[in-house]
This record gives sequence, C-alpha cells and structure tokens, in this order.
Amino acid sequence: MPTGANHGYRRNTMGFNRKDGFYHRAKREGKRSRAAYKLEELHRRYRLFTPSARILELGAAPGGWTEFIAGIVGRRGLVVGLDLLPMAGLPTPPCRLLQADITATDSPERIREIAPHPFDGVVSDMAPNLTGIRTTDEARALEVDRAALALARTVLRPGGFFLIKVFQSPDLAAFKDELCARFDGLTATRPEASRKSSAELYLLARGFQPDAQD
Repeated sequence: MPTGANHGYRRNTMGFNRKDGFYHRAKREGKRSRAAYKLEELHRRYRLFTPSARILELGAAPGGWTEFIAGIVGRRGLVVGLDLLPMAGLPTPPCRLLQADITATDSPERIREIAPHPFDGVVSDMAPNLTGIRTTDEARALEVDRAALALARTVLRPGGFFLIKVFQSPDLAAFKDELCARFDGLTATRPEASRKSSAELYLLARGFQPDAQD
C-alpha cells in the first residue's frame, strides 16, 4: 500500500458537526484535538500509562494523544508517534516522531531504529478515509484495525497492552477473536467524548502473548 498523506489513515471524517462542546473546550484549553479528552477518560478508567513507560502511537497526527501520553511518561519515558502526516512542536524527550505508513514492510524496522526495545503499549485512534458507502467503509476500517494489530505484534513486549479505535460492524466479532487469541483480556468501552452519532468503540487488550512467529 503506497505511503503519502493522500492515501492515509486519519481520525474519523464522517459528516458530522465537528464544533461540539468538546471541540470548543479543546480550543479554550489549547488542546491539539478534541480526541485528547477520549484518551484522558480511558486513562482514568484503566490507568494505561505510567512514568517511564514506552508507548507507540499509530495515527498520531495532530498530536493530541501524543501530548497527553508524554505528560505522564515523562522525560524518562518514550512516545513514538507514527503517522503519514508530519507533526511538530512536541516535547523531545520523550516524543519521537516517525512519518510512515503502518502497512509498509519496512515500518517495524524503522520503528526499531529509533526504539530498539519493545513497547509497553501500542495505542491507535486511526480511521480510514471514508467513502460514505457503509460496506466499503466497514471493510476499510477492519483493514486498518488488522494492520495496526499486525504492527503491534512486532513491537510489544510480553504482557503489554493494545488500545484501538474500532467501528461497530458485522465483522467486528471476528476481530475481537483475533485479539483474544493474542491477549489475556479484552475490554470494549466508549468514552463520553465520543460523538453520539459515531459508531466508534475502543478495544483495550491486555496481557500480550507473543507466539513463535511474532
């Protein structure tokens, strides 16, 4: 799959009013995106991040999640933000940015070049560029999910966690089964900051168990 911003994965772009209460709150508080509030809520519920942790973020632009994670892991931690789009102005350390396509065959190697040790967690808020055709968009979303899982399997430490945004569809159960085959536990949740019109959920898989092929 070719790289480049015109072919990428990005945050959900369905036809909704972006300027809701969380949008205006993000503007007031100087957040890079309203999506930061979703991650803040998930962290409060599940204590995802700890000081000095090593985290890989997929689909990191515009950096709202990256900024939040960096504030917790601190200068002794590491946050690698991967996206097709460039980002700037994030604190270094702990942030390292990589402009890449998650489906590119050299992406795991490029990640290891800047972060040779396994990650404690991988997080993804990605969504595909949508067409408005439900079956097509569901298939594309699942393709993104599986690409994120495939990459996570190459970089997670045993026992690590994987947080991913998904969209409800008839095939979601099969993807949950794939997660359960690689992790000890799976939780489905929906933050308050998710738009009411959105079909998004977040899946939190904990206790990564690599096999001989990982």
